[in-house]
Amino acid sequence: MDEPPANLPAAQSLDNREGLRSKSFIGLLLTQLLTAINDNVFRWLVIGVGKDFVDPEQVRNILMAGTACFVLPYLLLAAPAGFLADRYSKRNVIFGCKIAEIVIMALGTLSIVLGNIWVLFAAVALMGAQSALFSPAKLGSVPELLKNDRISLANALFGLTTVVATVAGMAIGSRLADITGYRGQEHWQWSGITLVTIAIIGTLLSLLIRRVPAANPTRKFPWNAATQTYRDLRTLSASGPLLRVALGIVFFWSVGALAQLNIDQFASEGGGLYEADKVPLLFCLILGVGIGSILAGVWSGGRVELGILPLGAFGIAVSSMLIFTVQDTIIDPMAPWNLGMIWACLLLFMLGCRAAPASLMCRWPLISSSAARRKIVVRSWQRSTF
Repeated sequence: MDEPPANLPAAQSLDNREGLRSKSFIGLLLTQLLTAINDNVFRWLVIGVGKDFVDPEQVRNILMAGTACFVLPYLLLAAPAGFLADRYSKRNVIFGCKIAEIVIMALGTLSIVLGNIWVLFAAVALMGAQSALFSPAKLGSVPELLKNDRISLANALFGLTTVVATVAGMAIGSRLADITGYRGQEHWQWSGITLVTIAIIGTLLSLLIRRVPAANPTRKFPWNAATQTYRDLRTLSASGPLLRVALGIVFFWSVGALAQLNIDQFASEGGGLYEADKVPLLFCLILGVGIGSILAGVWSGGRVELGILPLGAFGIAVSSMLIFTVQDTIIDPMAPWNLGMIWACLLLFMLGCRAAPASLMCRWPLISSSAARRKIVVRSWQRSTF
């Protein structure tokens, strides 16, 4: 049975949509920025700390286990996340997720103090759950707060803040993993102060977001998540363009996830001794994503231009294959910027720049779909991305 239509107050609230300089959008943008920073700080800190719990040949297993703990909640909580974003004001959902982030960061710090990798993985899984619940409310807030002709530019700003957040987060997280010593326990207080402080500031900034009425306050909780998933995927499949967009998102996110995970091993096998050694490689990849997002936003000129996506996909394939040509040793303390490092950074920059247009696909359904189908599309691509 289909969900009942959105209530009238929620529909009327669309008449109050504002521009990019509104307090609500700035609050949403800054909240997203700090959430992404903390995600990356915690992620790269856990990767660095987790390596101390296993033998060098088992590091790959730590990477896979940590990734699974983080992304599995996206599949399990997609339906409840959509329910929360519809049933309650998205601003309240965002604020609740930020409160949860403070608690989770405190738990993560405690797990480091205890030296318990299982509690640490549990904190990673909870952070994944928080992100899964946060995402639909964040994405759904954009068309509710902004006019349609502002969404493409907003997408460029989201891409830019994601770059800043990812670069800052990976640099801070990798640095924390180095300075906090074995298993992160020698100076664990720096990890706790950093993670909890960022979470608290982000929570306060979320209060700037304007409260919009719930889209569907009578919606029932989806107790049968499997049925809900089947219904959403069937709705998505009924629209050829939306299905192709979802498959495209899966492709781009898969490449992005593989690139980030493999850069860690790429740096280690290329001569890296410290967690911070991989930062230049990750920086170039994410810098490319940021510049590409801005160029894609400018190129689209206030609309979502999907015609540039095939060029991006082709560029990703070429850049990925060329990385195979990088020499074995890229990190040399005697020659930090050797030819191998420069070539690797250039290819990763090109990979990120050509992958950036995928962000347009994440916004196109928000413009082209009706309000009733918009939430289904968001839930469906969340599951597909997993």
